[in-house]
Amino acid sequence: MTGENAEINTLDRKDLIVGVIAKHKRFIEEYNKEFKELDEKVTSLNEQADSAKANKESVIERFDVLKEKRQQLYHQAENLLGDFFSFDDIAADDNKLIHSINDGIVKIKPSTTLADEKQIVEEILSKLLQISSDKEDAKGLVLQIKARVDEALASSVEFNSITGSDKEFNDSFYKLNLELKEVLPRHGWLKSRIENHNVGLKHWEDTADGKVVKLDEVVDEVVDEVVDEVVDEVVDEVVGQDKVVES
Repeated sequence: MTGENAEINTLDRKDLIVGVIAKHKRFIEEYNKEFKELDEKVTSLNEQADSAKANKESVIERFDVLKEKRQQLYHQAENLLGDFFSFDDIAADDNKLIHSINDGIVKIKPSTTLADEKQIVEEILSKLLQISSDKEDAKGLVLQIKARVDEALASSVEFNSITGSDKEFNDSFYKLNLELKEVLPRHGWLKSRIENHNVGLKHWEDTADGKVVKLDEVVDEVVDEVVDEVVDEVVDEVVGQDKVVES
């Protein structure tokens, strides 16, 4: 094809570098936009997963505390009940009540349903109020035993209220990690491409400014990795404009 038949526009090396720089900037802008959205999602998922894991561990720890607390309180109530027998003049009816209360405590100390425990505790508290001794020490024991039994029941109520929440937190943690596995590959790829394009951009900007560019092995590899992506687009554009690239 001669000059008479068609006009051939020549794209020299300087113009090519300008085009390459522009493409690097465009890729960086596009990738950064997607990366920012994805990075926020990854951060949110990580925070939610950490929270679910921490909540699960907290619930499991609370289970142990409540179980131990319940046992100790009923044990203390049982021991306090035994102090009644230190009185010399304990009434027969009171003696009978004390033994009945002790049987109730022994019955609920092992694991039992919350409904059964509430019923037995109600019976224990009712019998405590029936103890007739007017001794101050006896009255003090009644109040202490009642406090221990009430607190033990409260521990059981709390235990029951959080039962199953450890599984819910565990399920949530599992689902959040599945979501993370889906988005992390793209997140990592975008991060790598942005870093590489920034390295490539600096290289070509320095080249355009006439600086002597010395590439170490790592940077050289990065520039090579992204240069095809950029140059191919530039060449495709100029070919569409009937331009020839000069080396």
